[in-house]
Amino acid sequence: MLIVGVLGILLVLLLVFVISSCVHACSKKAAPEVEKNPVDSRVAAGVSEDLTKEFSTALNQGENLKWIAEHAADYKDPKIPELALKHPEAIDFVANYPSSDGKASAYEETIEKGTAPKLFTWDSRWGGVSFGSSILAVNGSGPTALSMAYMGLTGKGDKTPADIAELVTKANDATGDSGMHSDFVENHLDDLKLRAQSYDSSAANINALLDQGTYLLAEVKENAFGDNAPAHWVLIASENADGSVMVYDPTSPEVSSHPWDSATVAAATQTLYVVSASESAE
Repeated sequence: MLIVGVLGILLVLLLVFVISSCVHACSKKAAPEVEKNPVDSRVAAGVSEDLTKEFSTALNQGENLKWIAEHAADYKDPKIPELALKHPEAIDFVANYPSSDGKASAYEETIEKGTAPKLFTWDSRWGGVSFGSSILAVNGSGPTALSMAYMGLTGKGDKTPADIAELVTKANDATGDSGMHSDFVENHLDDLKLRAQSYDSSAANINALLDQGTYLLAEVKENAFGDNAPAHWVLIASENADGSVMVYDPTSPEVSSHPWDSATVAAATQTLYVVSASESAE
């Protein structure tokens, strides 16, 4: 009887095991395979490649912003992590800055003479270079605006904001609220084979000078365009058919993205220069 009882128990256990295995196997077979987005698994399957890439960029920026927030106290200048909050376009630069070597690299994009490129201070090719009391990403509006003018006038990319920042520093003009003293514009542009002439800031002057096909370098006041930015330098690059002007602000993609009334720009400007190629460069 004992043997029969033991065999019965074993039979029951074996039956339970078989049923359990079957349930497991059936469950696994029944589970549908989850389709994944081949470009970025964080994005739903079926989304177009272009839209997936847009989501990827935003997701990466979100992750980088979280990292910046966690390490904000480690930056040598609090204005560096502030850039990430003010300008989403600067998030990647700010996140990568702590591991960068602070050196500049060449500008290798195609430049057409007569068309100034739109440059920003936090570009990874020069943003981490030391300048004045911080780095170009923070207070390099002057060298960046001048670099845009130089490239537009010469069609060459050999004078990046970092190259011009070096000249400004050597001239002891990496000073002032705007990061670059106007003395450099008035007395040291020969090093760039450029020249500058100052004018009173008025809508009439801005429009008349742009009609001549030149570039205007302007030192604008604090909160000049309603964005709470400190005083800085911009390039007034061109005039539209309706008399409005395009302002290339190296500290703001938003300001640079749309036309401005020339009277608004004139009122915001405290120092105005026409920048042109010197005779030796022509």
